[in-house]
Amino acid sequence: GRIAEIWANSSSSSTETSSSMMMPRGSFKSAQEYGITTPSSSGGATKKIESILNWYERSVNNENNEPQSHGEALALAQLCNTILEALGDANSEQQQQLSLGEEDGDVEEERTHDGDVYVEKDAKMILDKIVNLSTTFDDETFLDADAFNAYIRCLSRVDPMKSAISATELLESMANRENYHGSGIVHPNVGTYNAVMASWALVPGIEGQQGVNDTFSLLETASLGDDHDSDECPIHPNKETFKILIAVNSKVEDRFSFEQAKLHLYRIQRLSDSICGKVLIPDTDIYNAALSSLLSKKKKKKSDFHSEVVVDNDNNQKYAKSWEDGWLRYGHQYHGGFKSMNKSSITEATDMAKWLLHAEKRGVNPNVEMYEAVIQAWIETGTKEGLLTAEEWAKRAVTSSSPTRLKTFHPIIAAWALSQFERAPHRVTEWNRQLVAMSASKPHLKPDLNFLSAQIIAWKNVQAGIMTRLGERKELSSSEDDLTSETVDSDNESKIRRDVETIFASAQSCKQLLEKFYPNELNSTQDTNALKAFTSMFTHTIQAWGCASRVTLLYPTSSVLLDTSHGVDEMLKIARLFDDKLGADESEEEHAQHMLRLVGTSYAEIASQLYQIDSDVDSDAETRYESSISGRTIFLEKFSHIERMLRDYDFYSRKQFSQGMFTPESKSVRHRLYKEVLQGCAGVTLPADCGHVVRVCKLIMDNLSWQEEQCQDGVQEDITEIFVDMALLAGTVVKVPDERMYVLTAIHNNASRFFKRKKSFETSSYATVDRAALVGAMRMAMGDSELTEPFLRHFDKRPTKQKARGNTAMAFVEEMMR
Repeated sequence: GRIAEIWANSSSSSTETSSSMMMPRGSFKSAQEYGITTPSSSGGATKKIESILNWYERSVNNENNEPQSHGEALALAQLCNTILEALGDANSEQQQQLSLGEEDGDVEEERTHDGDVYVEKDAKMILDKIVNLSTTFDDETFLDADAFNAYIRCLSRVDPMKSAISATELLESMANRENYHGSGIVHPNVGTYNAVMASWALVPGIEGQQGVNDTFSLLETASLGDDHDSDECPIHPNKETFKILIAVNSKVEDRFSFEQAKLHLYRIQRLSDSICGKVLIPDTDIYNAALSSLLSKKKKKKSDFHSEVVVDNDNNQKYAKSWEDGWLRYGHQYHGGFKSMNKSSITEATDMAKWLLHAEKRGVNPNVEMYEAVIQAWIETGTKEGLLTAEEWAKRAVTSSSPTRLKTFHPIIAAWALSQFERAPHRVTEWNRQLVAMSASKPHLKPDLNFLSAQIIAWKNVQAGIMTRLGERKELSSSEDDLTSETVDSDNESKIRRDVETIFASAQSCKQLLEKFYPNELNSTQDTNALKAFTSMFTHTIQAWGCASRVTLLYPTSSVLLDTSHGVDEMLKIARLFDDKLGADESEEEHAQHMLRLVGTSYAEIASQLYQIDSDVDSDAETRYESSISGRTIFLEKFSHIERMLRDYDFYSRKQFSQGMFTPESKSVRHRLYKEVLQGCAGVTLPADCGHVVRVCKLIMDNLSWQEEQCQDGVQEDITEIFVDMALLAGTVVKVPDERMYVLTAIHNNASRFFKRKKSFETSSYATVDRAALVGAMRMAMGDSELTEPFLRHFDKRPTKQKARGNTAMAFVEEMMR
């Protein structure tokens, strides 16, 4: 019970929804009153939900904890009520964190949809447990309104309309005193109406606004009527009620309106006077509520926030990359550069700023959330003027009496980092310097690694902007007449030269910053987010050198420091930064897991960039790179480095995780590394390189087999693509039919351990391979050879029965082939 109280207190203490006004804890003491330290909220609301549900399974939902008396049933029901309230608080907090993008990315991906349904089902199970306890002894109901309020807050957020309707129906049942599964149902309290209104507030558009207002009308009727019990306190709206009202009604067409907010502020003051007999005095919470509703409206899908598009040299092909540092979503409007003026977004930002100033005129001190809402609104415009205005509001927040936090500056840093503006890296650096200066008196404002990594991201996006302009200039020049003046040609060459120099200078700046932060900053922290920031630094620096290497293929220069080989060498030097770490023993398993992900992601990005250097250039370009000695591609010229990276990665993996403790994330990184390497091997054309490719394929298969042997359980990942790629490679690089069949047989035999079996316990717990897809790839690798069908018959799961030919030479040959 005490542990449940700790989790309940931990869930409610970190939420900013003032749920304590809706959910009184009754006679239960807080964890602090017991002298117990509450768990850290750094893991996010989702981890709290998992902990609460795990404790419910251990403490309540087991055969050894069945009540033997009325007193035990009452105590267990009180515990269930506490757990249900904690679950409702944590689920509301989870929704707010997902709306603001604060939830931990690794967990969020797993629970964004199915997780909410899972919480609703468990909340229903806990509610039913209370009902069963109520009917066990004396038919006394242990249900109270707070239990139903908590259950409403646990309803699924996947379909807000459906959940809002369900909440309304439950409210009506409570108002009509209907039975709930044979147990008496209690009358709703103000928290019930607030919970239903909050459910409707999640419904977008006019339907949600109407649902909130209709529910308030029911509360208004209940407040003025006599349908509540004489021994119960009258139901009156409270501050939470009015916060929801102004949050929903301060918008016009889903955009904040200053006039609308001011109108409804006067309205709720009149309502509070007429219903509660006391005029509501608007404070910071009320003014902030009008702005906070905008945050949920601006929520984006994770796929929108965590995808970066890298444009190739011809401005045609695009590659999707993953953002580990999801905080960049705060400035996603600036991805691709500054946008043109949008009247509606400018008007909204102006109105929100007016609202904050209006609060100051009324004697209310705006809190940090209000300043952050105004800053984010100006960032939403996507314009350079909006970004500069947001900076002014950030400076105003610093000089105000409201305590600022590092998160206040996220939108500004993210916007500059993504803007592709050539001065953007300097603006990010300047902000970091100012924050360091402020941290002397306010340590919590010291820039973290995300802020430091923004400098590298800004330089990488400067490159992206230049590449876009080069592509546009190339299209423009190709559409013009061939007869151009020498002056124009000279000016164009001069501009191209400056752009190429800037691209290489940007890559060099990324390298210098990376070497400045690594490994010093990594050694000083074990924080998960910090290691993710380093993944971003390495990835963007590698991409920067890849971009520099590709641009000189299209626009060659005479400088030795501005050619492809220099960029490739710098990229490979980044891989060597891990040498000391790979040779050391990590004492912390979690830190080793993150290092494994960091190294694997970096190696995979290097392999990808080497492959792109060979394949991204236009097929008609005369500057396509070839070694003057052997005519091999860059990927094969640097094949020894690729092989070394594979061996180093697997050596570190086996040394640190000899017991097979692999996370789903580390498995995904490993498989991506293998796929990128195999994709690069697809460029092999010379017979002399056949042995290198076959050797790497064997290395990959051996490591996958070791992983499978060590893995006891876990999430299965489909690795069919890896084996299919190896089979297709065998068809390309192995020219001798007998040798090709030998290699394909080895690939099939190694993949067979991952095939699905009829009996689940016989199926690999590490990964799966689609047998039919692999056999199809083997068929393609064999081609039209007359040996194809006899060879593949060896791997036919159910060989066709043929009529016996008798004791003939052909029967003997067919039998031997089988």
